[in-house]
Amino acid sequence: MKKISIFLLTCFMAVSLSAQDNVITKYFSDFQQDENFTKVNVSSKMFSLFTEIDGEDEAEKAVLEAMSKLKGVKALVSDTESDGPRLYKEALKRITKDGSYEELMSVEDGEENVMFMIRSQGDTIAELILILKGGNDFMLMSLFGEIDLNQIAKISKVLKISGMEEFGQLAN
Repeated sequence: MKKISIFLLTCFMAVSLSAQDNVITKYFSDFQQDENFTKVNVSSKMFSLFTEIDGEDEAEKAVLEAMSKLKGVKALVSDTESDGPRLYKEALKRITKDGSYEELMSVEDGEENVMFMIRSQGDTIAELILILKGGNDFMLMSLFGEIDLNQIAKISKVLKISGMEEFGQLAN
């Protein structure tokens, strides 16, 4: 379980939007050459490999099933840029202006802001976005594919992904 958890965490924090051409892709491309950001990509091929792994217990099987329905993850992270609040506001403005995304949940306190937004296709959630500002840190993550909030909440809980603690509340 430990090896799979580490593998899944690495994949979950990775980046790839296939050939999508939307506001998120454009936002990520703006920072592609900026060395102050960590950029991670996971392609649909990586997620298709999850169908070949056998889970040892029910929690692991649920995580693998949810992961196999994903098409990719894209993450842009900065902990060296001293302007996390500006980056957060800019990302939120650009994504909101696009009109394709709606707010799912936000959590704000004195030090950290977390915003979850979704893009739907019919009755299916096609993309889940996490925008996070903590102090000067900034993270923008896009998870896309066939997204089941209950399954993603289980993944975030099992993998203990930083910044996703509040995610379990979405499925309740």
